[in-house]
Amino acid sequence: MKKSVKIVAALVAAATTLSLAACGGQGGAQNSKGGNAAVHSDTKANANAKCQNTIKKPNAEKVTVWAWYPSMEKMVDIFNSKHDDVQVCWTRAGSGQTQYQKITTAIKAKSGLADVVQIEYDVLSQYVSGVEKHLVDLSQYGADNVKKDYTIGAWNSVSLGSKKSVYAIPVDLGPYVMIYRKDIFDKYGVKVPTTWDEYEQAGKQLRERGFSGHIGNYEPSGNGSNIALLAQKGAKVYDYSASNPDKVGVNFESKGAKQVMSYWQKLAKEDVVTTQDAYTAEWYKSIVDGTYASAVCASWLVGSLRGISGADTSANWKVTRAPVWDSSTPQVNFGGSSLAVTDQAKDTKMAAKVAMELFSSDPVQQISVTDAALFPTWTKKLESQGFMDMTDSFYGDQKINQVIVPVAKAYKGYEFLPFQPYAYDEQTKVITKIVRNGADVNSSLASLDKTLRDYASQQGFTVKK
Repeated sequence: MKKSVKIVAALVAAATTLSLAACGGQGGAQNSKGGNAAVHSDTKANANAKCQNTIKKPNAEKVTVWAWYPSMEKMVDIFNSKHDDVQVCWTRAGSGQTQYQKITTAIKAKSGLADVVQIEYDVLSQYVSGVEKHLVDLSQYGADNVKKDYTIGAWNSVSLGSKKSVYAIPVDLGPYVMIYRKDIFDKYGVKVPTTWDEYEQAGKQLRERGFSGHIGNYEPSGNGSNIALLAQKGAKVYDYSASNPDKVGVNFESKGAKQVMSYWQKLAKEDVVTTQDAYTAEWYKSIVDGTYASAVCASWLVGSLRGISGADTSANWKVTRAPVWDSSTPQVNFGGSSLAVTDQAKDTKMAAKVAMELFSSDPVQQISVTDAALFPTWTKKLESQGFMDMTDSFYGDQKINQVIVPVAKAYKGYEFLPFQPYAYDEQTKVITKIVRNGADVNSSLASLDKTLRDYASQQGFTVKK
């Protein structure tokens, strides 16, 4: 799912607490000691749980779920109608930061947490690091048997760098692409860029030929989008694996990271792009009203653009692959989320069944695509001719999935830190100074590395050299 706002300081503080003494073991989850999430088997504990959905079979066991996916109630109803042994008791506990705050509060209180929770990929690791793991390793419940059903990048995002453990079941992705106004490029006789060199030249040409807007925007506050842009250049800025939960790596000083930040600093200085913060009302307005001729973005923006107030439906919107540096540029992703089983699950085995099966049926997957506008992680759906041939009237009946699916399938995944909210905040501060204030790239990135490494050490992590 998309990132609408930054995760707030309250969550950062809570995440810090959870990360202390991050030297626990790993492996099969049997109890909360030694780094393993607790396992329970109380089949009656949720009998009186309150749900937002109507339970179809009240005599069946209930599993509580917190999730904010659009059309969730409709998908839950389908699951419940097909199961006699279990019923999903769903609650929308807020989206993104709001739900994470509630998760963290429940962890501190050691009660009140749902059995299954929706968690974005870049947030997962903060609930897995430390002496106590608060998400259950689903490999013991057969998660490896469904690995083949998902894209490589999605599965790597929930296994957190471990070949033996799986901490969630992937649901959606945000393959990185570009939307653009074909009518604007055609009007000014400018070629739609396929590389970042062409992007720079196209931006200059548009302005020279009378376009009053900009080719696009570089958002310093685009947390995950900046990770994607760096990853295109091979820059692995964050390094963490659940197999070594006491170790983290940070590296913004690679040649690739410096080149990416120097590129965007140059474009901002020359007024080729603007540097608005992402997800503000003004940012959305600039995209939909043609102030920007293009937007390099995750696929969820492709889907949600048509629903944004003020979107010009008469414009000739199109979708294409994001610009690349060269033929070796990897496909990248921004966003997406999963279903994880918590250490407070009343019946851990049944909760794992729900996490693995809730989105597994064809009817639910279809609703997730058509009603919820999720971009799927399921290879069967991605490879289906019906999905590939879907047309989108907002994009002039373009078969946009023929552009997006290859990106999703090629994405290999990347890693995030157990204190990612803090890292994002510090990352944004430094990137803002670089692109808006012209701060020296090399020294700025060096200072960011030092800040994050020092913080990691303070939280009990060993920092990789």
